[in-house]
Amino acid sequence: MIQQFSVGISDARIAVAAVLNGARPNEAPLAIAVVDGSAQMVYLLRQDGASAIDVRTAERKAYTAAYIGRDTSMWRLQIMHDGRTVADWANPNLTTIHGGWTLRRGGQVIGGIGVSGSGNEDRDEQLALKGAEAAAQLAVDEWRQQRDPRRIRDRSAVRA
Repeated sequence: MIQQFSVGISDARIAVAAVLNGARPNEAPLAIAVVDGSAQMVYLLRQDGASAIDVRTAERKAYTAAYIGRDTSMWRLQIMHDGRTVADWANPNLTTIHGGWTLRRGGQVIGGIGVSGSGNEDRDEQLALKGAEAAAQLAVDEWRQQRDPRRIRDRSAVRA
């Protein structure tokens, strides 16, 4: 049976909290969006003072990361290498602006996170990575809870 993973509201809140914890106190207000594997919104946070354009850009970054299955900066490099543009996809929700990270679990794309508002797309990308790392850590913690705690050598000594 194939198990389908997804990003839920609790995972999304943890990822957003990691972004906020990574932000500097004097940084501009951020907009942070988390979408599921179908690129549908799961959680959106707009700090006081974040502009509407930052909200829309964060949404588009998260959408692109989930929909394309690549971080927005990597997708930009790929389409530039291929001699293409975002317009080739005829999808107005796609963007190549840095700051969108793909969320994965068990080799599957489970969503995307987008950050906008720092005033620097490379900084947006660094902050989005903090959220993606927090989401990945959740999968590691879950695996640790489910695995057999015995050492591999001890497992082979099981009596039949």
